[in-house]
Amino acid sequence: MPHHPTAPALAAAETIAAISTPGGQGGIGIVRLSGAQAWAVGLALFRPSRPLADSTCPPLRRLLHGHVIDPSGGEPVDEVLCAFFQAPHSYTTEDSVEFQGHGGPAALGRVLELALGQGCRLARPGEFTLRAYLGGRISLDQAEAVAGLIAAQGRTEARLALASLAGGLGERLGPPRQGLLAVAAAAEAAIDFPEDLAELDGPGLAQALDAEVISPLVRLLEERRRGRVFAEGACVVLAGRPNVGKSSLFNALLGRQRAIVHHLAGTTRDALEEPLLLEGLACRLVDTACLGVGAARGACAGLDELGRQAARQRLSQADLSLVVLDGSEPLTTEDQEVLAQAAGRPRLLAVNKSDLDAAWGLEEASLPSGAAALRVSARSGAGLEELVAALKAALTGGQPEPPPGQALANQRQALALERSLAAARQAAGLLGRTGPAVELVSLELGAALAALGEVDGLGAPEEVIEEIFSRFCVGK
Repeated sequence: MPHHPTAPALAAAETIAAISTPGGQGGIGIVRLSGAQAWAVGLALFRPSRPLADSTCPPLRRLLHGHVIDPSGGEPVDEVLCAFFQAPHSYTTEDSVEFQGHGGPAALGRVLELALGQGCRLARPGEFTLRAYLGGRISLDQAEAVAGLIAAQGRTEARLALASLAGGLGERLGPPRQGLLAVAAAAEAAIDFPEDLAELDGPGLAQALDAEVISPLVRLLEERRRGRVFAEGACVVLAGRPNVGKSSLFNALLGRQRAIVHHLAGTTRDALEEPLLLEGLACRLVDTACLGVGAARGACAGLDELGRQAARQRLSQADLSLVVLDGSEPLTTEDQEVLAQAAGRPRLLAVNKSDLDAAWGLEEASLPSGAAALRVSARSGAGLEELVAALKAALTGGQPEPPPGQALANQRQALALERSLAAARQAAGLLGRTGPAVELVSLELGAALAALGEVDGLGAPEEVIEEIFSRFCVGK
């Protein structure tokens, strides 16, 4: 894979260091070094339990037991396992060292401090993976898959990210890119040598674009649409008037007391958000303040309105709204207002308090046509399993999980693929005309290729690369 334009400068850049494990206490913590001076720094800090046969060239890709020491006085800092990797056979494609020590912040911080004292620079977010990309070890879509695998909350998310990390998406972009290049070469030849070549076969090239570029990109985007919630999770927002049991249902679905529950109205003032697995599907469950239009009273009127504004904002961002109604009391005008505000987007109705006498039947109420309603009890747990299954079915549209090995485009990649598809379609439309404007065709094909490059990194603009890696954590 061609290097990014800044790769030569990176080769001569500073040696970087960072803690690569999460903050806080843990059984194991890792400090990673990468760059031209990584070995020199590693050897200066590491005292092996058994002397090395060659003090300048330690055994490679083996865990060596020993201690990190303070070079200024020889004092041990932590007992560690140390591994040395030689370029290009490392994660970053550079000489690298990893210290695997105890996962306490004091010990890890001291090891990092000593590495920085030996001339290393603190790594920026995602800089180790950036160097792997610039070194040609991984493509840009694979680099994004690293971040996706780290962020995965559910098994399916992790499996799809791993498929992308294995290069599944990049492999599928190869044929469309070759198709674009072939048509672009024909168009460029027609521009440069108009008198030496036969007339451009516009309809034939348009058919080639449709078969080799447009159809594969359409399939990729359709797979993304069907499998998005499996790859990225979803947002479910609970909405309803006061005291219908939104927070109680929120706690029941989570399986723990996260939200304050009280018989007085208005205990939820702001949106509470927690991760939840729905039969393996990762989602964000959001509890909101009252969404109705009843008049706020007293000194807290302004606070009530702020809570309602937050609820409306979260509802507008939801993949699915879970409208909670109180089945033990007759429906009110405020319930109807909540239903109206949740209209026009995917929703599911949870009729709570089924452990109490029902005040109305599902078949009797003037509920929205086509809106699924389930009776549940947040207090007793009745109907919760059915609600979880209904939530997953509503979020996935009944679609099965993507098959093993299938890689899906993320949101950023899908936007780039849409631009590439639009440009390819524009080029095909121009080629289908009598006497096509070949210069315009060439421009559209160039735009299609540039958009593909934003996905796998071939010719991607530097600002795109910087934006992607800025979302990584430090140490990866």
